[in-house]
Amino acid sequence: MKKLFFLVFLFYSLLSFCQETYYLEGTLGKSKIFMRIQVYKSDKETNLNAIYFYQNSLKDIPLDGKLDNKNFTFYFKPGDKISEKFYLKKSSNNNFDGFWYDAKAKQLSVHLAPVNFANYKSNLKLQFEDDKLDFVKSKFLEFKKIKTTTYNNKEFVWYSEKHCDSEFFRLGSNFSDKNKNVVNPVLDEIHIQKTLIQLGCSSSFEYNQGKGVESTATITFLNNNLLGFETSDSWDCGGAHPDFGSSGFLIDLNNGKEYEIDDILAFDKSVTGDQKNNFTAFSKYRTDYFAPKLLELITSIEHFEKPATDDDCDYTNVEFWNFVSWSYTEKGITFTPYFPRYNRACEEPFLVPFEKLTKYKNPKFPYVLK
Repeated sequence: MKKLFFLVFLFYSLLSFCQETYYLEGTLGKSKIFMRIQVYKSDKETNLNAIYFYQNSLKDIPLDGKLDNKNFTFYFKPGDKISEKFYLKKSSNNNFDGFWYDAKAKQLSVHLAPVNFANYKSNLKLQFEDDKLDFVKSKFLEFKKIKTTTYNNKEFVWYSEKHCDSEFFRLGSNFSDKNKNVVNPVLDEIHIQKTLIQLGCSSSFEYNQGKGVESTATITFLNNNLLGFETSDSWDCGGAHPDFGSSGFLIDLNNGKEYEIDDILAFDKSVTGDQKNNFTAFSKYRTDYFAPKLLELITSIEHFEKPATDDDCDYTNVEFWNFVSWSYTEKGITFTPYFPRYNRACEEPFLVPFEKLTKYKNPKFPYVLK
């Protein structure tokens, strides 16, 4: 009966709530722009918002709006003062035409039509298709070489992106052609994704300067078969809660495969088969096997004890070890527990040497842990 009630509730919820999304391209005066308009309709009201960006800058500008019949009004209002407005009317073919005004009432004509995405082919993977305008942005990204560094006597070439603060590396000249051919496309994709995040880091409080995300990449491991590195990001995109986080990567130099931590370690055989693709089974593995064993290993090194007060960092709480961030380093793997937002300062990495992890190596991982 509960299941039936849920299905009925879901059915009527879908009937009473509808979303329309328009992806548009065209001109604002003489400038080429792209816009996404989202319309949310329910039985009681209609809400809408939009973002747009200029082709020559690619930085999102978020807009609030209101709808009256087929007349769309959008505005950008940093500091409670409207700095620009759009007055647009939608035609039957989903074209939008109207005018843009700045704070001094300067007027420019606006002509928008649905985006022909066939003109914007991209190497972005489909799972990063949440905002289709990213396919457009990725066509206009421009990367330039800024420096070279070395790690374990191997060259890494670093690139920046023209439109925002976004730096990342590629394999350099003294890697084999095979290594570069399979790994550099993976690094290209990571750099593109990080750049798109930077360009989309916008708010209604101020114009996007392309600097809202501070990001660093650090190479942590390199041998003949594997490249390990870590990215650390802190972002402030205008919301009430700036945040930070890190991610570890391990890439096979021979074929470009990216290994996740569960490809490397298996504290129970349930994670080595098809169960990994079943969220319920995977979550059970993380709760019943991964977190307890990882906490046991790290406690044997760090000697964690229950803190005296709730304000202190409680590294003995197994729940904080279910979904950790990690980094593959020359001495072992570091693990960083995940804390609630109010205790994020407790997040720090703890190293587990390879010799303590060897017995838990996933049998499908093709290399020795070292």
